[in-house]
Amino acid sequence: MSRDDRDKHLITRGNVDGIASAAVFLSRYPSSKISFVTSPRAGANALVKDRSSREIFLVDIALTRDVVEAVGHRKAQTVYLLDHHPSSMTEGMSGIRIVQEGMSAAHVLYDHLRAGTHLKRLVSIADHLEYCETDLLKDTLRKHGRQRLEEEARILDFSWRLNIEDDEFRLVASKHLSEGHWPSQVGAVKRRYIQVLNENRWGKAVARVKAGLEVREGVGIFQCNEKNRSLYGFGTRALVDVAQRRGCSYAMMLNDRKDNCSVSIRGMSDRGLDIGRFVEEFVTLHGMDGGGHPNSAGARIPLPMENRFVDEFVSASLIR
Repeated sequence: MSRDDRDKHLITRGNVDGIASAAVFLSRYPSSKISFVTSPRAGANALVKDRSSREIFLVDIALTRDVVEAVGHRKAQTVYLLDHHPSSMTEGMSGIRIVQEGMSAAHVLYDHLRAGTHLKRLVSIADHLEYCETDLLKDTLRKHGRQRLEEEARILDFSWRLNIEDDEFRLVASKHLSEGHWPSQVGAVKRRYIQVLNENRWGKAVARVKAGLEVREGVGIFQCNEKNRSLYGFGTRALVDVAQRRGCSYAMMLNDRKDNCSVSIRGMSDRGLDIGRFVEEFVTLHGMDGGGHPNSAGARIPLPMENRFVDEFVSASLIR
């Protein structure tokens, strides 16, 4: 098998923050390797497989046990861990950890790499979608107006959801965006956005969540099944939108598999329960794996533990 001998490797998420992070990285290192992953576990796997890159950047990858272990084994490589959320799993952690709260992960990387000013608009879009009122975002709003920025953010956010498994699109989009273009100026992005609109995917996703949402003590719970499993690429975004409108403080998605349940949780307040820590403590006691940030986390848990997980989370959320 051939080895990838490129010097630097970025591992990040596949959402807008990740795409923007990739654009920032490519603007600084045009020939670098980019890996988009769906979870911290997938990020750890990508890290384990890379034995050739000299420097590896994990951006917006929550510190789960898998990630901490994978980083610990990279003795001959320099690993940077950049995030916009703190983590409780830092004891004995190797690698260079850089955390800046109050901004998107793309913004953290932008500052660290001292990237060009032509990327300010893109980083502002990431800040906006991550609900971070940064000075950079405020400056972009003054220059271009809120309507333009929100429109561009929507175009980029909808475009990648047409096919959430299409990493080739993410890479192409990131390369174009690294040149300083608005999302609407990138043909591939604009075409996919129009298709998502024409197919009314957002409306269909919201309707499915509305039909299936159960609210327990401020926690909006959506149980995926064969009839509603597809949310047209909008997943937790549609869930959070509906849960917020129902007055929920948290949103939880449950997706039963053969022998385990996949869980995604989002919090709508900075002053609530530390979701990442709750998940880490639960999987430590009951398996299988999971973790995340204070306001967002995911896990795989044994199917028989699903009801207990929900009950304990609802109880913990009430204490806070």
